[in-house]
Amino acid sequence: MKIPFLQRKSPFRVGFIAGLAAGIVASAVMLFINVTWQGVSLPEVFGSLLTALMPAPMFEYLHRLIGESAKHILFYGILVGQCFVFALSGALYYSRIKARGDHLHWYHGLLLAFMLWLFAGVILLPLTNAGLFGENLDAGIGLGMLSLAVVGLVFGLLFVFITDAINRVPMAVLPQAKVDAINPTPTKRDKLLEDEPDEQFSRRVILKRGLIVVGITLAGVGIWRFVTGGFNASKIPVAQLLQHYKSKIVPPPTPNYGTIHPAPFLSPEITSNDQYYVVSKNLYADPTVNGAGWSLTVDGQVEHPFTLDYTQLMALPRKQQVESMMCISNDVGGPYMSNALWEGIPLMDLLQRAGVKPGATKVAFHAVDDYTDSIHLSKALEPTTLLAVRMNGATLPQEHGFPARMLVPGIYGMKHCKWLTRIEVVNYDFQGFWMQRGWDDLGAVRLTSRIDTPLDGGNVSVNRTTYIAGVAFSGNKGISEVDVSVNAGQTWQRATLKQPLSDLTWVLWEYAWQPTITGQAIIAVRAIDMEGNVQDPTEDPPLPKGSSGYHSIITNVS
Repeated sequence: MKIPFLQRKSPFRVGFIAGLAAGIVASAVMLFINVTWQGVSLPEVFGSLLTALMPAPMFEYLHRLIGESAKHILFYGILVGQCFVFALSGALYYSRIKARGDHLHWYHGLLLAFMLWLFAGVILLPLTNAGLFGENLDAGIGLGMLSLAVVGLVFGLLFVFITDAINRVPMAVLPQAKVDAINPTPTKRDKLLEDEPDEQFSRRVILKRGLIVVGITLAGVGIWRFVTGGFNASKIPVAQLLQHYKSKIVPPPTPNYGTIHPAPFLSPEITSNDQYYVVSKNLYADPTVNGAGWSLTVDGQVEHPFTLDYTQLMALPRKQQVESMMCISNDVGGPYMSNALWEGIPLMDLLQRAGVKPGATKVAFHAVDDYTDSIHLSKALEPTTLLAVRMNGATLPQEHGFPARMLVPGIYGMKHCKWLTRIEVVNYDFQGFWMQRGWDDLGAVRLTSRIDTPLDGGNVSVNRTTYIAGVAFSGNKGISEVDVSVNAGQTWQRATLKQPLSDLTWVLWEYAWQPTITGQAIIAVRAIDMEGNVQDPTEDPPLPKGSSGYHSIITNVS
């Protein structure tokens, strides 16, 4: 029988351990360069490729199962895989050197670094559509070559150092009598195990254990999500809600504006910058942009393309508007919805300066993190479509798109492109990052409402007034009425609305409820916009054009 501390130091095992250790450090350096200087991050590139190849229903299912953590789990899974590739390359490389009867020297580390550099830049990145050394990425071929070279050098030289350190560690040896006592008579199975190559055993065990860990992680997160609230499914049968449903009211109701009482957990009318929701395509880290070296180009199907630096952009006339925003991946009653005071330059001003050519149909946006999206030219020319540079009276924060981001009222947040570097006028049906993955190109916000207070599963007192309150949003159509039901949708009562700060924001609403009997109560909410459209009770997932349905909660009356 093989005893671990008696085993010889096989080249594969030594190379694997050294490659794994060096690979972890090299991967950390890669992430540091990516965050600091926007260098190439292979996990980010492969993550984008996997989400593009993944069928849209599967992507949506995993998102609903795991939530926002899905992209982080994907990233760390790819990162672990990258470290495994580093380890395997070290094992094979060192085994090949030892097979030739050679010893490992520092120049072997340089050669290994060069081979990995070529492999990543000439084979892997082109296969992911990132181009030669990432030339299709915003970083460009120069920074791509440099960042990959630095990572390769760190790995190669550290690999040699760690391998040498492992070889210097003495092996532990037991007296032969103790070995014979442990296994005095080798069995046939023992001999088979002794004949099995170390490298085959190591690869199989590592792969098997890795798959087990991934499976347990996914199952655990899914169970946790289900136990702590499920997937925001309505607590009222849709058929019951559809019995007396009318999709439109003519004429639209007159808003019932009044005073809203401060209630715990009710969303503030203006969301602070640090509390404003953040969603992006990036698996690991969003870009950090230096305004001093940043510029914005307006080109494409225009007569006079131009480029502005940050100082020139900030010198242009600006306007303010209060606008709410919601992510298309937001579930009914979900948290990805916020409201802020923005300040920026009307996009129509920039397009008029450039002179749009006849035949142009869309305006495409390009960002520092290689994100792309587009809106129709008619939407781009609306006076409320802004290039935002300030948020709630402060310089636009990095996490919200500094130096400049788009604001496109009435459309989901994916169209409000952050970290802009280029505005391109096109004469074809440009499909952006999420459109290529199955999401709706129009992206019009679907009428929605949410209960903020009381909390789902909470307790209220019988014969005492409880304020049921929350927010309602319809993009740029406004809210004319919010109705609340405290008996699972059987009857509806009109809520009081707070006068909104603009026609582009959510509306805070409130209903004073005094329960008279104890037990469980199912509370639901629905909204009507200024055009008389009634919120749809039919339950739809976020994919492909945003979620729909009524938000409902269960409250215990005692």
